[in-house]
Amino acid sequence: MRIETNEVEDRGTEMMALARLVAFALESAKTLDAEVVEFCLDKALRAVLDEIDEPSRMTLTTNDIMLMNRSALC
Repeated sequence: MRIETNEVEDRGTEMMALARLVAFALESAKTLDAEVVEFCLDKALRAVLDEIDEPSRMTLTTNDIMLMNRSALC
């Protein structure tokens, strides 16, 4: 099966958006001291980041990196 370039780019963009969403939710869970939710969101964020292809990682902004670093990923 051949995947079109646009589909790959769209997938990367969508995965990055999902990573931002989960990272934000993780920060909120930490603020609320919701430990179980925090644990699950941390696992979810790691899984999403593992799915992001290298070209999409190049589109990370400084704010993305800071948010993800605060989420104990590095």
